[in-house]
Amino acid sequence: MIRIVLLLCRTRYRKQALNNFSRTSIYGNILILSFCGPFLFLFGKLISRFNIFKSISIDANPVIKSSAKGINFWFGGTSLKMPQQFLKLDNNYVNMKNNFVLSNTQNQDRVFQLYPLIKRKDNKYEAINRKIVFVSSIRTNLDKTTYDFWNQNKKSLLEAEKKFGVPPEIIIAIIGIESKYGSRTGTFKTFDTLASLSLGPNKGRRAKFYKDELINFLLMCRENKLDPRSIKGSYAGALGKPQFISSSYRHYAIDFNGDNVVDLWNSNEDVIGSVANYFKKNGWKNNQLIMSNLIYKDSNKKYVENESKKTYKPKTPYKTFMNNKLYADEIIADNTPLSVIGREEQGGKIYSFAHKNFYVITRYNRSRLYALAVYSLSNEIKRHKSELENHNL
Repeated sequence: MIRIVLLLCRTRYRKQALNNFSRTSIYGNILILSFCGPFLFLFGKLISRFNIFKSISIDANPVIKSSAKGINFWFGGTSLKMPQQFLKLDNNYVNMKNNFVLSNTQNQDRVFQLYPLIKRKDNKYEAINRKIVFVSSIRTNLDKTTYDFWNQNKKSLLEAEKKFGVPPEIIIAIIGIESKYGSRTGTFKTFDTLASLSLGPNKGRRAKFYKDELINFLLMCRENKLDPRSIKGSYAGALGKPQFISSSYRHYAIDFNGDNVVDLWNSNEDVIGSVANYFKKNGWKNNQLIMSNLIYKDSNKKYVENESKKTYKPKTPYKTFMNNKLYADEIIADNTPLSVIGREEQGGKIYSFAHKNFYVITRYNRSRLYALAVYSLSNEIKRHKSELENHNL
């Protein structure tokens, strides 16, 4: 009844209200509306006068309600609905999980959230970490796209480094890993994706996170005058060339070319400035170290291994490590907080000291492996670019 009242109180919804009465004959509808119309109109005026239903006013935040029939969203005076389409998407999600094949991991749900899937000949799905594949290929054979992106956006990269202190190779590594410089920004409708992951009958343990992202997505669309029905991104709701989630888009994305529009799909200037701004606001320090080689004796290997299993947030002063006979191969102040990071290489396990800037990279993607990939790739990009420039002299 309340829904009918709301619909009748707004001219734009009167046609929809009539459709809601379609269960009876058209003459019955006319009779009911003629008799109840004046009372409903007065009741609607009272609702409007005392703001009883403020939650669906034009200026309100998105309101999300789910039921067995689907999901209804009220957003800025606009009603968005996901009935059968949502349920179909969610069932596909479940079917894929049921036929999922683990790839070098024991945590199925985690892999499904992190990695894209490919369908095999036996109709099973296998996780493929495209980001790591991209890093592996580009380390052995840096492609022309990387240098083209650097050269075409040299001015913006230098401006970002000057303003935020983030070097070009780090920004380029992030954009390359995330979307291969914009060639892979995602083909999933973000609205459908976030709704499925947050409100579906088979939502996972991160449902609250995705519900918050869904709300941020709708707010982002309103703030940037975007149509939420048309935006596409990754299978987890990441957007644009830097693959920002919706909350990051709202908090860190900036207009870096002065056109008064924040566009992370088509403006490389905005993309570069936004990535640099993200790093700066998360504590990036200009001209500071990211990692340092760690020197130790075999007798201390167990201590080093135990340290590498602790948090990758730098907390232990370098002086403490020196007291335990662990040293860096470069000068570091005694009070510099560090952590120990271990990684597998072809020659065995390698350990390094991680500085604050390494931890900042993990704020972009909370994985030490991701941060290692960005650090490694950025070094390769910088070295190869320098070699090419020297060769062309």
